[in-house]
Amino acid sequence: MNKTVVYLYPDDKKAASLKVFQDRTNQITGFYFTRDSIKDVEKLPNVNNCAIYFLFNNSEEDESRVYVGQSVNGVTRIKDHVANKEFWSFCIMFVTDNSSFDKLTIDYLEYAFVNKFKKSSYTLTNKDNRNNEPNFSIFDKPDFDSYVSQIEFLLSTEGIMTAAPSMISNNNKYYYPANKELGKLYVRDGKFILTNGSMIKRPNEAVRNHAGGLYASINKLIDDYIEDGKVIEAKSGFVSTVDLAFDRPSRPAVLLAGNSRNGWTFFKGLDKLRGI
Repeated sequence: MNKTVVYLYPDDKKAASLKVFQDRTNQITGFYFTRDSIKDVEKLPNVNNCAIYFLFNNSEEDESRVYVGQSVNGVTRIKDHVANKEFWSFCIMFVTDNSSFDKLTIDYLEYAFVNKFKKSSYTLTNKDNRNNEPNFSIFDKPDFDSYVSQIEFLLSTEGIMTAAPSMISNNNKYYYPANKELGKLYVRDGKFILTNGSMIKRPNEAVRNHAGGLYASINKLIDDYIEDGKVIEAKSGFVSTVDLAFDRPSRPAVLLAGNSRNGWTFFKGLDKLRGI
């Protein structure tokens, strides 16, 4: 089915840091903005309505982390996260331009998306895992689930996958390291996806003094995966239980090798995709 998403750039000089988008078949409006653009967002209409929002980071160190939140006063709540949550670099927030989201709606949306991201290749930074579904009328559920589907689609237009890649992948071309037993990689929708069953290694001591804190960030990533059940212990280290998606190929290369690697050359044949 064809869909049309309309984008508005409130300031053409800040097109990469602030945009508003909507599937015109419904009333849900998305706001994409970087951490330092909140003051610009505050000037836009409907940004103080009830909202569901997602905090992400586009740096390689934190690209797999997400925080799912809700707000009864829209962007005002997100302003608090500038001071108390350091990892994020951009936010995607959703409101309705007819104020049809209320507290119960955003309670359900937060519950739904926390549980979706638990099963994705992202690691949640939420302390409350929302294990219990909110109480609501059965007559409300079709509307709530429709909102979830609409938001999932809008997130996908920004390259955010809320489903585990293994659930939506087929007929993939695979790229292997020199030692094929370590694992394999495929590329889908601009993501570099390390397959289920890949052998994961802790970074070795040679990485400890690597610039940029690679040693600590890789260990933290593995710890997060273990906590979420996406990586489990194996005889020779760890093994992934789901497909894991990344924005760049170097992170999966490091996870397989246990040291700093150029992902484009680590996975044989992958360098042919450069520039495509």
